[in-house]
Amino acid sequence: MTEQDDRRLVAAVRAGDAEAVRTLLEAGADPDATDGDAGLPVLCTPEVTEVLVALLAEEEQELRLEGAYGLALRDDPRTREAYARVGPLGPQYEYDRRADGLWRWARRNERDDR
Repeated sequence: MTEQDDRRLVAAVRAGDAEAVRTLLEAGADPDATDGDAGLPVLCTPEVTEVLVALLAEEEQELRLEGAYGLALRDDPRTREAYARVGPLGPQYEYDRRADGLWRWARRNERDDR
């Protein structure tokens, strides 16, 4: 994806266009794109969080992983369920930042549960 796609993502979030946000994320827009005004990740909005939850229902594991990773970054209470919905990850995910993020979230919350 390009910087222009990231700007489209920011614009879609600002407009509250969940379908456009979802389409751009599915196409590979940077989930860490920042809002130039505030300098914060644009995907920290409630609308985007709901799009991430919707990705968990997708057939493609890659999309479920993206949704679960986004929830883990937000420390969303639905992350445990999201983590389960991703399912087992194959060896191709050994060095994947999203798989690592989910593993770190699980470890951090495992300690909190004790």
